[in-house]
Amino acid sequence: MIKRITQIGYMDSCRSKTMKRLTPEALETLTTSSEVSTIMSRIEAETDQEMKSRLKSNLPVVLFACQMPEDGVRPTAETAIASGFCLHDWDHMPVEPRKFYEEKIAGKEAELGIVLAHVTPRGEGLRLVTILPEGERITQCQERLAAMFGMSQFADRKIKDLSRVSFLPSKDYMLFVDNDKLFNSEECKVESVKSNVDSTESKEESAKGKEDSIPSKNVAANFSYQGISYSTIIEALLRRIATQGEPREGERNDDLYILVRELRHICGYNFQTLYMLVAPYFSSLPDAEVRRTISNALATNGRTITPVMRGVINELKNVSGATAENDIQLPRLPRVSAVEEMILSHYPKHLRSQVFMAMLPIWGVYGTHIRFDYMDGRENSLSFQTAVVGKSSSGKAYAAHLFNLMTKRQQVEDALERHKADEYLAICNKASDDSEKPDDPRPRVKLFGDDITTSQMLEYLDNLEGEHAIQFTEEVARLSKAKKTVYGDNDDLLCKAFDNAIGGKESKSRLTRNIRIPIYLNCLYCGTPGGMHKFYNNPEGGLNNRVLFAFMPSVRMKGFPHYESLTEIEQAQLDEKCDALSAAGKDGKKVQLPWLEKTIMMLKNKWDKEDDENPDEVWYDLGKRALVVAMRTGVLQWFLRGCPTDEKQIREIAKVVKWTAEAHRLGVYTFCGKDYEDINDIDNSLMQKQSRMTKNKKLFSILPDHFSVQELIALRAQNGDSTNVKMVISRWVAEGLIRKVSEGCYEKVMQLVA
Repeated sequence: MIKRITQIGYMDSCRSKTMKRLTPEALETLTTSSEVSTIMSRIEAETDQEMKSRLKSNLPVVLFACQMPEDGVRPTAETAIASGFCLHDWDHMPVEPRKFYEEKIAGKEAELGIVLAHVTPRGEGLRLVTILPEGERITQCQERLAAMFGMSQFADRKIKDLSRVSFLPSKDYMLFVDNDKLFNSEECKVESVKSNVDSTESKEESAKGKEDSIPSKNVAANFSYQGISYSTIIEALLRRIATQGEPREGERNDDLYILVRELRHICGYNFQTLYMLVAPYFSSLPDAEVRRTISNALATNGRTITPVMRGVINELKNVSGATAENDIQLPRLPRVSAVEEMILSHYPKHLRSQVFMAMLPIWGVYGTHIRFDYMDGRENSLSFQTAVVGKSSSGKAYAAHLFNLMTKRQQVEDALERHKADEYLAICNKASDDSEKPDDPRPRVKLFGDDITTSQMLEYLDNLEGEHAIQFTEEVARLSKAKKTVYGDNDDLLCKAFDNAIGGKESKSRLTRNIRIPIYLNCLYCGTPGGMHKFYNNPEGGLNNRVLFAFMPSVRMKGFPHYESLTEIEQAQLDEKCDALSAAGKDGKKVQLPWLEKTIMMLKNKWDKEDDENPDEVWYDLGKRALVVAMRTGVLQWFLRGCPTDEKQIREIAKVVKWTAEAHRLGVYTFCGKDYEDINDIDNSLMQKQSRMTKNKKLFSILPDHFSVQELIALRAQNGDSTNVKMVISRWVAEGLIRKVSEGCYEKVMQLVA
C-alpha cells in the first residue's frame, strides 16, 4: 500500500497558467484579502449578468478535483489526475443558499463527506467539495449527493471535468471548511496481484456482455437523413466537438451529451433511435451511463434544429451532392383556437403548420382595430406577412383556397366598393368640367391583388383610415417585375407595413392627392424558392426577417389534394368570430396582457442562455423580430379564444406563442441565414480593420519624427497591443509614411491625416 498526501493547487485567476499549493494559511489569506473583497462587492452591486461573469473571472481559482502536478503547470482534462475530492455545483437555487444550507446540510457535513462549502460568487447557488468514497466515480458521487437533496442531477454538467476550476469568494461567503480532511487527506493505492487479476477478469466479462447489447456502427451507416448517412453526420459532429482520442472520465459525458443534443431533432427526439446511432461511438462507456446521458440530453429544453447541426448538414450536402432544396422541419403545432382547428380540419394534416401561418395575415385584417404596446413601448397591431414557399406543384394552391374561404364576406363588400369607384369614374369621364363631378366616394377596398399599382394601393389605404388591408398573390414572381416604382422600392413599403410606420407619396398633380399615413398592410405571398429569393433579395433592408416563411413539406402524394368548403354551421362560426374580431378595439383601448409579456420575456431569457452556451450572432439577432411576431400571435389567439382568464387556456396560448417564435426564426435562418452570415462577416472584418487603423493612426501621431523600433514596441505595450511590430513597420514603409534611417531606426516622411 502506497500513501501520499493530496496536494490541491490554486491560481491567482482563471487566466493563469501556473499553480501554487493551497494550504490552510493560503486559503485564509486569499479569502480575507482586500482585493477579493473589492471584487465581491462589485459583483454584489452589479445587475448585468455578463458583467458579473467578467468580474468573477478576476477571482482566484482552486482545482479541488485534481492533484496539483509537481511542475506546477496547470493541468488539462487530458493530464489531470484525480485528487480524491469531488466538486458539486448547485446553480440558480430556487431558495436562498444560506438558508438551505442551514436547514438541510449544517451539522451533517461529516455524514455527507463535505470538507468545504461556500455560496457561489454570484450569490445564487452552493458549491460543495466532498471526499470521493473508495470505488465510487465522480459522476456516481455527484448523483448520489444530488439524490439526497431531491434532484435528478446537479445543474452544472461541466463539474464532471477533473480540471474544472472553482472560483474562490471572500470569507463571508464561506459556510464550512474542515482543514484537517481538506489538506491532510491521504490517497491510497493498493497493489495486489490477485486484485488486478480479478479486476481484469471482471472487465473482460463486462465488456463481453456489453458487446452483445450495443449495436454496431453499421446501423448509423445504413440509415440516412436527407440523403446523408447518419455515420457521416455523427463523425462530422464529433470533429466539431473536437474529441481527442479516447475520452477520459471527466469529459466523456460532455461529448456524448453534446452529440445527442445536436442529433435529437433530426432523430425525432426518439431515445431508441439515438441509442442505436450513438452507442457504438462510445464503446468505452458503461451501457447504463450511455443510456442515462441520452435521457438527460433529451430531457433538456430544445429549440428545434441547432445552428451547428444545420451547418453540418449544409456542409455535407455540398460535399455529397445531396439535394440543396431547403427542407425545414417544424415541431408539432400545439392546439390552437376552436375556430382555427375547425378550419384546419378541411386541409391535409401534413399542412397543419403551413395553413396556420397563412391564416395569420387574414385574421389581422379582421382584427384591424386591435392595438397593444410591445415590450419596448412601441404601439403594435396585428400586422403579419407570410410567404408560402414550395417548389412547383408542391401544393401551394391551398393558400388561394384558404384566402377565398376566409375572405368571402370581404370580397362581396369590396365588389360593392369597386362598383362605386367605377360609377364615379364613368360620371367624371362624361362631365364637361369639375362642377359636374360628384364627390369622390373614396372606396374602402381591403383585398389587393398582384396587379395593383403602388399609387392605387396607397390611395386605398388612405381611404381605410387606419384599418388593415391585405395583399395576396399566388406567384410572387409577378410582384418582382414591378418591385421598384416611382415611390421607391416596395421593400421599404412592406417594412413600414410591418412596423405600421408612416409612408406614402408626395404629388404635385391636381389629379392625385398627397398621402402620408401609417401603413396597415398584411401580406400573403406564394412562390417557388427561386422566386422568393429574388423578391426577398436584400437582407440589409430588413424585409426578409419580418416574414413568416411557411415551407411546403416534402411529401410524395398520389392524386390531387382535396380542400373542402365550410358547412353552413361552420361558416356561421367563422362569421361570428370575424364579427367579434372586427368589434375588438373599437373603443380605442389598448390590450394589456401581463402574462403574455412574461411569456415573451421568459422566451428571450431562454434564448439568451442558449446563446451563451452556443453563440451564433445571426441566429440570436433573428430572434428579436421573431418575438414581435410571437407577441402579435399571442394577442390574436387571446381574442380568438374569447379573451380567457383561466390558467389552462393561457398555458395553451403560451405554447402557440413559443411555437410561432421558433418557427419564424428557424424559417428566416433557413431561407436567408447565409446572406446574413455573409453580411456579418463583412461588417466584422470592416470593424476590425477600422479599429486596427484607428489604433495605428493614434500610435503614428504619438511617435516622434525620428523613432526607434524599441520606442514603438514600448508604446504598443502601454496600449495593451501585441509587441510584434514587424507588420506595422512594413505597412507604414509600403504606404510611404516612414523610411529607414539606420538599423532599428526610422523617420516620418509625411504626417498621417485622420
